[in-house]
Amino acid sequence: MVVKGAFRCNALKWLGLMLALAYDFLQQGSVFTTKFSLPSFLKQVNKLTKSQRKSIKRVGFGNLLHIPNHVLRRLQLNELMERWNSERQAFVFPPGEITITLLDVVLILGLRVVGEPVVVEEDAPLTSLEKEFGASVLNRTIGVESLKQRLESLGERDDESFVRTFLLYCFGTLLFPTANGKVDSRYLCLFQDLDNVSCFAWGAAVLEDLHHCLSQRKSKRTSFIGGCLLLLQVWCYEHIVMGRPKLLDCPSTFPRVCRWESSGRQYLTSSQFAIKFEELEHTQILWRLQPTSEELQVDIIRELTQERYSRTMMEQPVDVDSKAAIRMVPEEEDEEILRTPGTIMHPIDVASERPIRMVRAHREEEEEEEAILRSGPGTMKHPIDVASERASRMVPLHREEHLQEKSTIFVTSDDEESKVIEDLKKENIELKGIIEELRKENQVTKKRLEDENEELRKLVENQCSQSMLMERFVLNLERIVLEEEKD
Repeated sequence: MVVKGAFRCNALKWLGLMLALAYDFLQQGSVFTTKFSLPSFLKQVNKLTKSQRKSIKRVGFGNLLHIPNHVLRRLQLNELMERWNSERQAFVFPPGEITITLLDVVLILGLRVVGEPVVVEEDAPLTSLEKEFGASVLNRTIGVESLKQRLESLGERDDESFVRTFLLYCFGTLLFPTANGKVDSRYLCLFQDLDNVSCFAWGAAVLEDLHHCLSQRKSKRTSFIGGCLLLLQVWCYEHIVMGRPKLLDCPSTFPRVCRWESSGRQYLTSSQFAIKFEELEHTQILWRLQPTSEELQVDIIRELTQERYSRTMMEQPVDVDSKAAIRMVPEEEDEEILRTPGTIMHPIDVASERPIRMVRAHREEEEEEEAILRSGPGTMKHPIDVASERASRMVPLHREEHLQEKSTIFVTSDDEESKVIEDLKKENIELKGIIEELRKENQVTKKRLEDENEELRKLVENQCSQSMLMERFVLNLERIVLEEEKD
């Protein structure tokens, strides 16, 4: 009886394990394959000593050492990747489109996104470092498995060789995984001086690589996907407010990948965590992340906000009088801005339908322009005095005798009606051409969607057949266990 009871207990455990494996099979089968391996990366992180962690932190990758384990939600990721639009570099949902930004990357992974660009030159000469790692002129790659063995042989060393090896292993398993399970040896060209490694915008490189992998998978219809899938999954948690795990109650929330509860099997098997992207509403999408006050104190986030501010200021128009840059405002503030000094509300009401030309009097050419305006051909002898609320442009004369509350402008009319009509005809022809191109593009898109729907239908049929086979397998397994219990 004891032996039979022990056998029954073991059989039930085995059945539970087989059911779990069967569920994983249904989750993973015909969805996608990847060399991304967060568990492999975390296994090496757990072996690091304090001095080794300091060495990794010194080159700008310290935040990755705090990442907890996450299980990939393959069905959700697969459906999300199907929403990717390669041309617009964004995910398209019914309420609108949204993409992964540099701010998302720095908040989620804690990698620098502002700095020197990460450029791997195709024709760069083979370096001694590459030779040291086993690369050659004909094969400039390094296997992830060989990097793992190299880390084991280095033990607790925290020198430059360890840092280079660990970073390459990080690239191959977490940040830049590829189909062949190898890492480009030319990254070592950027690791020659480790003091400069933190100057590169590694987060921007991770984002660019993920965009490329998503576009490649969509265009080639391949089952393999490269890139940092952890970034994609946590990005979905941050922006899609339904079907996501709970936030952890912990003091440290940066990087944000650390603040989400591990997406284990309880989330994979529960229907409340399923996301139907085709039914998403506008309020179920967080369109833009906002850094918290604590996050704004982080150097790599602060430098991004400062860089954006500087770039925005450089792109602003300049006030003609003050020569100072003015602030760009959203559309809802336009009405209020248009009431401020130096702006206008309505165009000039001119009786003539012919096009008019606006002539502004400059300070340094007052006398010359005054003579032109009084006697020049095609002009009027006297300026038109138009109230400021009806002016299409405010043009002060900057003369003491004309300083008034109203804005005085000079209007000259040119007989160019035929030219304008001709221009309008050309624009009409161009618009017709654009409409025809859009019609053709619409037909191509329709055909592509029909082909994709057919492929998806076949995929669903394949999944259903696999599910039926697995159900039969489970039933047979249960029958075997019941027969063993009877014996």
